[in-house]
Amino acid sequence: MRWPMFSRLAVAAAVLLVGAVSPLSGARTAWCAPGISEVRIHRDVTVRQKDVTLADILEKDTLPAEWRSIAENLNIGEAPPAGSEKYIDPGQLKAYLAKLFDSRGVDASEIKLDIPDRIVVRRESVQITQEQVEDIFKKFVSQNSPWKQQEITVQRVHFSGLPLVPVGQLSWVVTPSSPKERYIGNVTAQIEFYINGEKVRTLGVVGRVEVFGNVYLASRPLKQNDIIGPSDLEVRRIDITEAPDRFATRLDQVENRRVIRNIGMHQPIELKNLDKPLVLKRGDPVTIVYLQPGIQVTAKGQAKEDGCVGDSLSVINVSSKKSIVCRVVDSQTVRAIP
Repeated sequence: MRWPMFSRLAVAAAVLLVGAVSPLSGARTAWCAPGISEVRIHRDVTVRQKDVTLADILEKDTLPAEWRSIAENLNIGEAPPAGSEKYIDPGQLKAYLAKLFDSRGVDASEIKLDIPDRIVVRRESVQITQEQVEDIFKKFVSQNSPWKQQEITVQRVHFSGLPLVPVGQLSWVVTPSSPKERYIGNVTAQIEFYINGEKVRTLGVVGRVEVFGNVYLASRPLKQNDIIGPSDLEVRRIDITEAPDRFATRLDQVENRRVIRNIGMHQPIELKNLDKPLVLKRGDPVTIVYLQPGIQVTAKGQAKEDGCVGDSLSVINVSSKKSIVCRVVDSQTVRAIP
């Protein structure tokens, strides 16, 4: 692309052409720099910084020190993005240099200008490697995943093209594609790369996150209505990526729970096949609460059957020896049902 830099240069030249006011005479004079006889321009220019100065395109060895200082402080435009080029128009450059010399009290017609017919400007760049992208993605998953780090493996990290970025201080920010990302299965994210604090590239990344967890299995065949105890359980590590919420992974999810459907020996226990946790067993002592408008009465009782919170079951009132129907409140309390 042709570089639209001379809109800036024109402004710079206009400023340079305005002389300073002499404190002695009050007349407008031009500040004179040391003599210069020749200026040579590079055909191919590569810069590291974001902005390009006049000194970047000049062969500075042909310039006196003070002219080099002047050129280093003249910004002629922004460098192209990494991987692309910009071009400087030789004619415009020649006109600009003539105005610059005149503004410094130098006759431009006496200076030999060696300007190529094609001037190309590039920005020095570096390519992000496959290994860097994978490492960034894996660390992001590890730091944000709700699963324990030792349960996670990240595989098959994919993205389109290796990013080419300018040389400089590299940093990045990673964000999940969805705010509800669970970091399991196919996980997608965006990596924003920054050079010297300025964003230069956004890369979409997808990786396969596999999660392995300890799952409770039946150590013996469990039949419908069985209450699970510690001896009925064994633990095995399996891949739960496709259904992380399907199986029991904690003891409190299975112990003292009633089996709704038969479970085979060594079969992983699915949560859908378990009832609520059992909080009362037949014969357990309980407190019976009788509620009536404006009054509450309690009595000692004894459960006649097993029950979960919210279940209705028969309880014997120890004092009256009568059996009444109650609803389970917790492991020690039931409420009489009118």
